Amino acid sequence: MSDRDGDIVERRRAMKFKLALVGLLLGVAAGLVGVVLAPSDASLTEGPMAFLIGLGFGVAVACGIAAVIFRPTEATRRAASGSGYRDRVQRERTTMIMVLPASTLGLTVIAMARAEEWLSGEDRSWGGVLLAAVVVINILLLPMMVMGWDVQARKMKRFLDDELTRTYRASAITCAFWMLLVGVTGAYLAGLWYPNAAVIALPMILWVACATAALRFAQLHRRAERDMEADD
Repeated sequence: MSDRDGDIVERRRAMKFKLALVGLLLGVAAGLVGVVLAPSDASLTEGPMAFLIGLGFGVAVACGIAAVIFRPTEATRRAASGSGYRDRVQRERTTMIMVLPASTLGLTVIAMARAEEWLSGEDRSWGGVLLAAVVVINILLLPMMVMGWDVQARKMKRFLDDELTRTYRASAITCAFWMLLVGVTGAYLAGLWYPNAAVIALPMILWVACATAALRFAQLHRRAERDMEADD
């Protein structure tokens, strides 16, 4: 096997490891959502929430095993750094942006459940307000990272703010804008008949729009990397 073929194999191994981590986060989030949404008087071994809990933690265990199998080796690290420091920084940044939507999904679903309790009068504690604020901050972190407004991006600006990246940002934010426009329009129309449901759905609409920006940005970067590898 040539050095180039070995690098491709190791990069694929690294990608499988990252996908396993995403699956692990999604599985844990699904399991936690099932635990939170399960009625207090219901058994965690029966009903649809039990299925969600079992599925979520089952996926988490399977992806955890896959992450151990495909964990980075020294050859993987060399392959990741072979294209230079700038490429490595951008690749790590893109991976982080890809993982964040999965890590915030479970929190978003929990916030929707707490919003329903707030609107119904079951829970009017300050904990619900604090949770809503935390969820919004976490979701808005996605477009902030895409735009390069976070602390890490400012420190590494010379590596993360080239002309191609700015083009990707514009495309990602445009996609997010249209998703947000459609979602808010739908919530407004639905709110004319079901106002509580419209309010409850708003965190998910915000998450979908921000996740669209993050995943579109990451997808454009990954496609550019594959094109560069094909040219080599």
